[in-house]
Amino acid sequence: MKRTLHLLPSLLFVVAVLVAATACSKSEDDSAERWRTANDAAFAAIKRDAAYTEIKSPGHEGSIYYKELKKGTGTKPILFTSTVSLYARGRFVADYPDNKYIRQGTVFQSWLEADGVPFTTLVSSVGKVPKDYRAHILTNGVRVALQYMHEGDRWEVWVPYTLGLGENDGSLFVNVMPSSSATKIPAYSTLVFEIEVVGVHS
Repeated sequence: MKRTLHLLPSLLFVVAVLVAATACSKSEDDSAERWRTANDAAFAAIKRDAAYTEIKSPGHEGSIYYKELKKGTGTKPILFTSTVSLYARGRFVADYPDNKYIRQGTVFQSWLEADGVPFTTLVSSVGKVPKDYRAHILTNGVRVALQYMHEGDRWEVWVPYTLGLGENDGSLFVNVMPSSSATKIPAYSTLVFEIEVVGVHS
């Protein structure tokens, strides 16, 4: 009996830890579900907006929607095998519950004219996980958009999670964003990019 009483505090502590862990996990699951719902709703609203045009992905993973912000004068087509130079900025479309860094409109990636020379990449590398992290964060949806653009075009492109980073969190490198900002792109994120093509090299 004495031994049982002696073990009771330890058992109560273990139970308390398990209860707290379960509550924390449930809270995280609730936040993730609310995030997915908000992102899906934002993308659905864009699909209904006549200002945006649909482009279906050749791999049948879904569609992107774009709005032309500026029409370029280039005529050379951009192919899967082309090399392009571009400026890009990516941002979130919703607020992540209880996360002050992931908010609607927060920029998670920026490569603009003010940063210096444009970012040059193979179109085929965009959305993969190459040595250059920027091409990875740009997502498969951006790769689809690029093949419909021309030099000088500037588009706003909405990318669903099926053509983004999918059902898993995506890491951001500290040299992409300030250390005080978001360090990941949550699963099921709809992402919006502003892309300007400034060169088509091959």
